[in-house]
Amino acid sequence: MTVQLRLIHAAPTALIAGCWLAGQLTVEQSHTELGQLLLSEHFALCGQGHWSSHRSVHYRSILVAHGVQLHDPQSPLFARDPRFSDADFLLGTVLLQASRLGAAQKPEVIGVHAAMMLSETLLDVEHALPRSVVLQADRPAVVRKSSVPQLDSILTVYAQTEGADLARVLRGALWVLDAKRQWLQSLTVLPTVSVAQQMQDLVVRKLGHGYGFHRHVLLGARTMDSYWNPQHPQIGELLTALAESPWIVKGQPEQSPLLTQVTQFGGSMFGVFDDAELAVIARWIASLTDAYDHADRTPQPVHSVASLSVTSEPLESSLIPSREPVPKIALRQLYQRWLCPSKQPGSVAQARSYVVAKLSEVEHAGQVSTLLRQGLWPWSAQRLSAWVDARLKEQVKEESEEQDGVSVESLLTREEVIWLLLQLAPAALIDGAWLQGTLRPSCPYLPPVTLLQKIYRDELGAGLCHQHHGNLMRKVLAAEGITLAAVDREEFVNHPQILSAAFSTPVLWLAYALHSQEFFPELLGLNLAIELAGVGSMYSRASRLLRRHQIDPYFFVLHNTIDNGASGHTAWSTEAIALYLDDIAVQGDASHAALCWQRIWRGFATYGQSSAPLLRAIALRIGPRLGYRWLRAHLGRIPTAEAS
Repeated sequence: MTVQLRLIHAAPTALIAGCWLAGQLTVEQSHTELGQLLLSEHFALCGQGHWSSHRSVHYRSILVAHGVQLHDPQSPLFARDPRFSDADFLLGTVLLQASRLGAAQKPEVIGVHAAMMLSETLLDVEHALPRSVVLQADRPAVVRKSSVPQLDSILTVYAQTEGADLARVLRGALWVLDAKRQWLQSLTVLPTVSVAQQMQDLVVRKLGHGYGFHRHVLLGARTMDSYWNPQHPQIGELLTALAESPWIVKGQPEQSPLLTQVTQFGGSMFGVFDDAELAVIARWIASLTDAYDHADRTPQPVHSVASLSVTSEPLESSLIPSREPVPKIALRQLYQRWLCPSKQPGSVAQARSYVVAKLSEVEHAGQVSTLLRQGLWPWSAQRLSAWVDARLKEQVKEESEEQDGVSVESLLTREEVIWLLLQLAPAALIDGAWLQGTLRPSCPYLPPVTLLQKIYRDELGAGLCHQHHGNLMRKVLAAEGITLAAVDREEFVNHPQILSAAFSTPVLWLAYALHSQEFFPELLGLNLAIELAGVGSMYSRASRLLRRHQIDPYFFVLHNTIDNGASGHTAWSTEAIALYLDDIAVQGDASHAALCWQRIWRGFATYGQSSAPLLRAIALRIGPRLGYRWLRAHLGRIPTAEAS
């Protein structure tokens, strides 16, 4: 078997490196030491925040270096590639199934991870690839050596905090090893692909691109399009007719017009085939004789593994998605449902309807007229950067002006400040939740996704429990005598002192997270809005307010620093948008880039929209009292008795 074929057979596993941990990296699990360890392991597999260092990206570069072109694993076309056998998907299927397992199956997933890290699973030295290629692609010896301490820590913490059910851990490891064994056995019995089969596979790969361009090209008594209608392809008949056509001189590719004229510069099919494909055609012509046997030309069935990869939903939908009924469920219940969607049937579909409804409410934000007024049309990276810089300067200016006067916040009592902190808990305890969908296998691994994953990791503490944003908020509230239940518990979502409106923003986050691929442009906009929102005035005001009442302000101090526009989350958010749209523009689709730019700003607007209900609810609760105090402080004519 050639190196190219071995690389192809390993690709369904190698191109989804790290995916098996995705289900263990959600916000409701990340606050623990074990959650932080698993987060760090995934981050290491994904290149430590550097797209080009991701193991899957590295493997793809080796495929390209060996002349192998494959579709992205997220595309249904990947699974339909006739070069794959069903056995090639055995291990990848196990890993994708593991990625869908939640907290209840944590022991099995730990076993899966251990097996993947401690064995040469992706590229077996003896059975799959030459050692030189293995060392270049996977560096298994290095992986095994560096993984031992981390795995030891994971197993130790698991045993100490959740009880050591080693039988379940072993079950997960054996799940992987059994799939690997079956895959390796399949490689030893794979038949040599005949020249005729290679030619057939080549034609099958070209079906979707060639159909429609050959309506008037005759091959025998029929048009070429009649042979390769994608709905009813007749590949064997086409190759038989082609072999008997004037374009082919059997046994002599160097004399065949198909290769000497049609596919050369000036010919009608110049550039349609790459060098490797032309070589396949040449070998096929060379193999032809007058007794050409077409028995080997029956099309092979398409593999039924498309559903094992990811959703076939396109990343870029229309500006206005199809509207569906909005779930008539209380925000508290939606919060709990979408934190743990696997426990609630229909949750994913409900979340999509919710996002669509919220986007329709801010439809104006994506209109060209609106963007023109803001200086945001047409799209350009420079225009985006300038707009973000201007917003940051405005917010810093607001901060300095407020320090010179008397703010309404200065009239708040300590009890009211603590109550306000409590209203932030539903969002603060799952900080970063809007990005957790970017870790799922369904979200294509692209440079802008790398930046979003870096932000997500920071929000979750970058591998350290004491830096976890939710833990910081819990610590502040605990110091004031408030201990909250876990976010997925009934006691938390039904906390009597937390307003229902406090769940509005985090519910939107969780809905986006369940559809990160379909609403990726909107997610980019939402992310920018969140990271940009508090830098400067808002976080500084909150910090001063807490200091005034001797309450630890570090939750807000931290966000004011890490969200900065120079090298922090705001800068990464801006860069992610620029990378995304630049890539579309490079492909020459200016209209599509413009559409996505509009969608980004609609996503941006949904953040402010989701924050409004809580602001209104707070104003109704304590606004009258604050107004009364402000008048008393400034006019001095109000009686000392204070309104309730």
